[in-house]
Amino acid sequence: MKKYLVIFTFILFVVTLNAQFEQPRVSPQASVSQTFGYTTVTINYSRPSVHNRKIWGALVPYDKVWRAGANEATTIQFTTDVTIGGNKVAAGIYSLFMIPAEEKWTIILNTESKIWGLSHKPENDYLRFTVQPAQSRYCEQLQYCFTEVTDASCLVSMNWENLQVSFVVTSDLASQAYFKMKEAINKSPQDPSVYNACVKFAAEKEVFLDEALEWADKAVLYGGGYVSYFFKAKILFAQKKYVDALRTIEKCREVGRTDKNWDSFFSQVDFLEKQIKSSM
Repeated sequence: MKKYLVIFTFILFVVTLNAQFEQPRVSPQASVSQTFGYTTVTINYSRPSVHNRKIWGALVPYDKVWRAGANEATTIQFTTDVTIGGNKVAAGIYSLFMIPAEEKWTIILNTESKIWGLSHKPENDYLRFTVQPAQSRYCEQLQYCFTEVTDASCLVSMNWENLQVSFVVTSDLASQAYFKMKEAINKSPQDPSVYNACVKFAAEKEVFLDEALEWADKAVLYGGGYVSYFFKAKILFAQKKYVDALRTIEKCREVGRTDKNWDSFFSQVDFLEKQIKSSM
């Protein structure tokens, strides 16, 4: 009886100890996010370490599905629709798996995101595409990062040991911006600052220029001042209507000279005029 009491007491001690002390994870959790344009990409994962082990083709075997991290499934989230590897991907959260190989790797997005990392079900795969791995600087703990960020894209990279696997995520920035522009215009149809902002974006990105010219005229109509003439000139310049652009520049100067903020703005007008004349 005494023997069983000792065993019971030991078990109770172990259970109590575990309840009171949560040990740190061997592979700590991590989360990284990157916003470009109107899109945010977020990756949640756990970070295993090399620990003097051979990783590729050994700890992580070739030609088998790998959880692309440790513990729970690695997940990747997109706040808008995106394109990856030439494939459209709807906004949402996906589990991220990989199939390592000596030459090309397969990247897998799976619709089942709340799972233990090894519980991959092929029938729930949303997308598969291949990438070329590359040698990289040594990385003891697995790491995801974002580089080469633009207004409409970013490069997602996974680094571990001496290997890097990357893929590009892109968004349809122009379409997203157009939707937001129309929304803003419908909400404030007589606000020249709204039209100016829309025209500025269209001129810089050289998109939907014909409609942007109409917006520029409305900005002028609703009292946008010299700034509206300036952005209208930029649209005309983008349309290669150089003579009309120079006339609009002159109108910009005529209106601007009477404005208290003109001295801090006219250098932009001069620069645009030089650009137009050098293109004629």
